[in-house]
Amino acid sequence: MSEAMFPIETMHFYIQPANEMKLWGEDWTISLKTGKNKVRERDSGDGKLAGTETADQQESAGKETADNAETDVTTYENAVGRLRFEHALYHGELELSLELDPTYDTSGYNAEIYFAMARFVFRFKDVKEISTVCRHEDDHHVRALEKAGYVRRETKDGRDHYSMKKQQTGWTGLYLIIGMCAGFIIGILIGNLKIGTLAGVLIGAIIGYLMDKQAPKNPASDNRPPA
Repeated sequence: MSEAMFPIETMHFYIQPANEMKLWGEDWTISLKTGKNKVRERDSGDGKLAGTETADQQESAGKETADNAETDVTTYENAVGRLRFEHALYHGELELSLELDPTYDTSGYNAEIYFAMARFVFRFKDVKEISTVCRHEDDHHVRALEKAGYVRRETKDGRDHYSMKKQQTGWTGLYLIIGMCAGFIIGILIGNLKIGTLAGVLIGAIIGYLMDKQAPKNPASDNRPPA
């Protein structure tokens, strides 16, 4: 697993999963970026935390020794909200629920997080769509979702259902055009434009379909981010 994967960093926040090996169905912490909120908690090896210090303090102290190895666990202060992925990968869809403290529950901050999480989950090949719901009268949430690129799919029981779908590759259209041009040239050479063009379009469509089917998706494995 890539150590640089977490936390997910946006303009104003750090977003960190509680369990990096189980991303779906577990809470994530949203922390405000202040420049001083990154902390290391030292595990003394007996299951107890030896203390909590800033990264600079721990490095200057030089407390790690060969006889008493310590494990660092990075945490973040200034938590201002949390999020969670529900109904993990139901038909390739993840449902995101987001809660921010009232001070930060604005359309701008919400849009920032919604966009960042969509960009993150689409790195996984099995994720085809990310969705969420909000109350129809929550104007700032509606503005946030639309600003982040989510599309309203339906309104049911006073709740708007929004989602964003992963963009797919589009080789079929390209090869149709190439096939049409090649077929036109072949038709001129064989003296039958109709047969040549139809043959070129058919071959182009088949090649494009196969290319789309075999196109590599974003690498991932189950609940873990790509290495």
